[in-house]
Amino acid sequence: MKRTWLAIASAATMLATGSAVTALSTGTGAAATTGSVLTVDVGDSGLWPDVFNPFAPPGVEDPTFGMIYEPLMFFDTAKQGVVDPWLATGYKWGNAGKSITFNLRHNVKWQDGTPFTSADVAYTFNLIKSNKALNQSGLPLAGATTSGPYSVTIHFTQPAYSDLIYVAGKTYIVPQHIWKSVKNPATWADAKPVGTGAYQFQSIAGTVMTLVANPHYYMPGLPKTHEYRYINYSGNTSADLALEQGQLDWGAGFIPNINKNYLAKNKNFHLVDIPLADTVLLPNMVKGPQTSLPVREAISDALNRPFISNIVYNGYAPPTNPTALLTPNFSEFLNPALNKRFTYNVAAAKKLLESAGYKMGSDGYFQKNGQDLSITVKIVAGYTDYVSILGIAQQELKAAGIKMIADGESYAAWASDQDSGNFQFLLTNYGYTPSAYFYYNQILNGSAIPPIGKTDTAGDYGRYNNPTVDALLKAIGSTANVAVQKKDFYRIESIFAKNLPVIPLFEGQDEIEFNGNAVQGYPTVQHPYAAAAPWLSPDLGWVAMRLAPAK
Repeated sequence: MKRTWLAIASAATMLATGSAVTALSTGTGAAATTGSVLTVDVGDSGLWPDVFNPFAPPGVEDPTFGMIYEPLMFFDTAKQGVVDPWLATGYKWGNAGKSITFNLRHNVKWQDGTPFTSADVAYTFNLIKSNKALNQSGLPLAGATTSGPYSVTIHFTQPAYSDLIYVAGKTYIVPQHIWKSVKNPATWADAKPVGTGAYQFQSIAGTVMTLVANPHYYMPGLPKTHEYRYINYSGNTSADLALEQGQLDWGAGFIPNINKNYLAKNKNFHLVDIPLADTVLLPNMVKGPQTSLPVREAISDALNRPFISNIVYNGYAPPTNPTALLTPNFSEFLNPALNKRFTYNVAAAKKLLESAGYKMGSDGYFQKNGQDLSITVKIVAGYTDYVSILGIAQQELKAAGIKMIADGESYAAWASDQDSGNFQFLLTNYGYTPSAYFYYNQILNGSAIPPIGKTDTAGDYGRYNNPTVDALLKAIGSTANVAVQKKDFYRIESIFAKNLPVIPLFEGQDEIEFNGNAVQGYPTVQHPYAAAAPWLSPDLGWVAMRLAPAK
């Protein structure tokens, strides 16, 4: 299953003071094995859109983020608090969190040979500041200034400690000498991207996208593979078959009974499963019966999460807690009183609906004003695990008098409906970040959400709007004191558990497949130097340059 572009990393606020990293050596010269090729599957995402503009998600090609364009620092999505130098070698906060200065690497070049300098970094942040459509993270930018070719300072209108990941880890630096001539940077396709990354775009032909190693990459000994071929499949079924037959070297497909259908087929087929997100039912909080809390509570009570996980995921996607806070990555900020599991109680679901004025109809569904209580859940038709989840959920909700309709559509249509709020429910996921702050910020921050029909790029696709939560998120972001932050986190978690702005289901399985006959050097549970998914930015770039042909 290809996850949505939400997959965004975030920094732990323990990094809020001073420089948290040390410089790495610099150098040039790729170490890619001549002629080495690795094939990659990222799931059903429709035809390649040939868009590499890092400011134009969700229709952007995955390798844009990390393989072609790079951020200043790398924040390991798989392990909270791990930060490595990327384009920058270190940073230092100033002005009580209202400025941050980065020291940049020397001897870095853009892929067209132009030197990379602090002017490019300052240009990128000033471009974002001057164009609201590009400021998708809502950074409180006041501007950026340089001090020589290797030092740049980003200024903010308020303390921005918790925005560090947005600034350093999720802002992809673009070349000033090219972008200064772009008339509309928010819509430009950037079909021939020029980045600083370890890989450069070569071609798109049918269902195959090809990237080749940057021969002048600045990190010594990297990248290790010469060419990546991204293969686009129509859905999980065809991708799974290719994985099982050894035609893919790096995959992200949901394979039913993966032990038998994949791992047992070849001793060198390997699985990396690091939980990184929660699978949820996301309600539209603007219009529909699901805007009523008793309806959301009844839906939650009527779902037998352990049963669904056992049937669909062989039990290795455990039910999550009522705060939807992923453990163990976020355990530091989880209120111990809420570290529990949901209960499965059909009788309680029925009582909730009766208390909300619903009456059981002759057709076995609750009704109000002569209308059945009916919900429609949109999913990507090719995501076979999600199709299976909804198939079971339909029967469980029916037992509680709730009609559920599964609406499968193409990835492109689903993503458009997600961004515009054109849904009643989505079966989706949130997470892919080592920061509890960003996790909740993307789900719950309603301070700048657009109306239904307008594109939302921040993550609050359900249009949940709670000024108290917004204020608590702002307070967390304005302090580096973890003890103070915890108190605000606990309040957010209590509000979340009580109001169910999303209905959490599972700690999502994140099975990533590697063909050990062809590739080595990938992250593992024991050595999670990055998240292993080939669609998760910017981890995919950090991993891609380190994968090597098998010996």
